[in-house]
Order: sequence, then structure tokens, then C-alpha cells
Amino acid sequence: MSLAPNQSVVRSLFDAAMDLPADEREAWLRRVCTDSTIVCEVLELIAANGDGDGLTASGSRIPHVQQVGERMPVIRGFTVESKLAQGGTARVYKGISNETGASVAIKVIAEGASRASLERFRQECRVLARLNHDGVVRLHETGVTVDGDTYLVMDFVDGVTIDKWAHQPERTTVQRIDATLQVLDALKHAHEIGVIHRDLKPHNILVDAAGRARLVDFGVARLMSDGRRTGFHTETGNLVGTFAYMSPEQADGSSDQITSSTDLYQLAVVLYEMISGSLPYDIRSGGAMALLKAILFDARVPLAVAAPDVDARLAQILDDALSLDATKRPANAQDFADSLRTLLSPQGG
Repeated sequence: MSLAPNQSVVRSLFDAAMDLPADEREAWLRRVCTDSTIVCEVLELIAANGDGDGLTASGSRIPHVQQVGERMPVIRGFTVESKLAQGGTARVYKGISNETGASVAIKVIAEGASRASLERFRQECRVLARLNHDGVVRLHETGVTVDGDTYLVMDFVDGVTIDKWAHQPERTTVQRIDATLQVLDALKHAHEIGVIHRDLKPHNILVDAAGRARLVDFGVARLMSDGRRTGFHTETGNLVGTFAYMSPEQADGSSDQITSSTDLYQLAVVLYEMISGSLPYDIRSGGAMALLKAILFDARVPLAVAAPDVDARLAQILDDALSLDATKRPANAQDFADSLRTLLSPQGG
């Protein structure tokens, strides 16, 4: 394996920064990347992108205060109530289905959006049209607004990101494992029909008040049957995903090596962080390149070290799932889930 070139680092840092509120991006970039040239390139990309997209259909990432007199889109069959989030080329609204009365999230892509933004939107539509699972936001319809903008209507998820949910004081390890099992069940469905999410991270897993976990944001998902992926993300040597949750094969830019095992690795990182409060990498020098190096080459910090009180069986399960060697990880989502369920059974304690 070899480290991806700087341009790939810039691209991936840009994608990660766009997941954050606008006023937090520069501080975050300077914290994770010590190379000022790369930071400047990323900031220039953000400025050129007009604040970017970076939105899930739930509207959970970038809070927006609706301006007085701001015009709502007109979409036949739905009543648009309020704006949830705003990006450079995309806006997310909360609405109501006139037919069912159900709350929905409506993502609208501006007519003049970049080719990459439009392709990401189309990819999300292609993927969600295939998925039919309670653990995945459901696609209601796509179309064009009265003003000519393309839109996507999905379930509205009234919840919080899984990391915020997991770190609430009353949360238990059993509950964290149960939420992970829900995600694994959704991934099992996705993988069986040829969909790899490729960007599993806390912001893309929402948990509602009833404790139900839902997967969102399939904009960089890969369709295994037709090989379609999104825009510049698919070029050889480019990084797909968010730095802290990348698998080794993603950090290496090896798109041909990305399989369902990539999703399992990313979810293992999420669960590791939910339990220990830290990532499974020992980054002493800091910076994006140090993190990439750790993902590619370094031994993971054993969960038993990061969380000494954890069940030894859970520690071993996650240590295996975080293996550099994909063949040593769980064979599939079902196997990963079966291993975790042994911890919840009466015999398993």
C-alpha cells in the first residue's frame, strides 16, 4: 500500500469539512492538518463551491434559520413547512405528504448545481430506489419543482447522530450493541442487493427517540452490479469517505478493493468509538497524513486498552473487525451480527 497523493488528501478533507457547520470548518481543518498549504487549498475549494452541499435528507448536519419572507419550493403533493438546512447547491426542507400526512424531508438541488453535485444526487436516487428496509431512509419520489429544480423526497428522521445518542449518560453498552445490530441488519439488506455505503460514520446514522437506527446519505455509495459511483470520488487514487472512519483500502485509494467488508470496518470504528470515546488509532503527531498512515500501516489500539472494563469477547470481535487484512474481518454483515448477538444472549451474559 502507498499513501494517496496530496490532491486526494485535499479532496477528502474538503468532503469531511463540508459535514460541519460553516463556522467550525477552518478551526477543524487547522486542527487535523498541520500542512498550511493543504488547508488553504481546502478553504479555497469551499469558497469556490459556494459553501457546498454536505447535506443529508434528514437535515441533521447544517442547521439553518429560515429568513423572513424566504420563498418555499412548490412541490405537487406535498406541503413544505420549513427549511432544515442550507448548502451551496442543496437545500433540505421539512414537509408533509398531502396524501398520507406523514412528515418528509425534501432535498432540492438548484438548477445550476455542479455536475458532481447532480451526479451525487442521482446516485442517491439510484441507490435508494433499490433499498427497502426499515433501517434505511425510504425514498418517496423524485421530480422537478414548479421552479425547475430537481428534488428528492425521503423519510424525515426525527433523531440525533449515533455518537450523540451513544454518549448520553443513561446509555449502556448493550444499547450501543443493539443499535449496531440494527445497522448491520440494514447493511445485510444493502449488500445482498449490491449496495456498498462507503461512508459509514456517526453523522450518517441517526437514532430516533425510540432507539431505532437509520442509515442516511448514500451519495457516495457504490452499486456493485453496474459499477456506478459518484463523480470525482471514483477516480483511481482518490479517497472516498471521511478520514477518521476510512478503511485501509479506502485510505490507499484502492477503489477496486472496496467491498462490503469496507462497510463492516467503518461500522466497527463507529462502535469502537461509541464504547471507548476514542478512535482505534494512536496519533501522536496529529494531522491528516498521520491519520492516513495509521489507518494504512499501524496496529490498532486494542479496545481492551482504550476501554479496560470492556467485555473481553467484545474487544476481540472489534479487534478482528478492524483488521488491516480484510480477509480477517467478519465474512459478512450476518457473521458480524451473530458474533455481537452472542454477547446479548443469556448464555453470553
